[in-house]
Amino acid sequence: MAIRVFVDDVGIWEVHPNGTTGFPWSEIMSVSVYASLLPPDEQRVVGMDVGHVSGEYLDIVEMIEGFQQAVPAVAARSGCDVPDLSALQPSDGFVEIYRSAL
Repeated sequence: MAIRVFVDDVGIWEVHPNGTTGFPWSEIMSVSVYASLLPPDEQRVVGMDVGHVSGEYLDIVEMIEGFQQAVPAVAARSGCDVPDLSALQPSDGFVEIYRSAL
């Protein structure tokens, strides 16, 4: 699992114990945030789904360091409002905060 996520002018990146992975902006199709309930206790978790042109994706959850800074950085890049992550509900589905012009 990633230990940190960050967003820069080049792309969205996850830092792992064995290196850094991620996608450059030129290969990112969309970024959405979502809330889900995890069994068995129905624990609410918020995440960010980063879709790649190949169909691969990164799923970054709120427990990862840098998540709270990454979401507004992505939204700012697309010029959209930052969703209220504390109010996000599973019934809201995926809320898009970035879409590639491709």
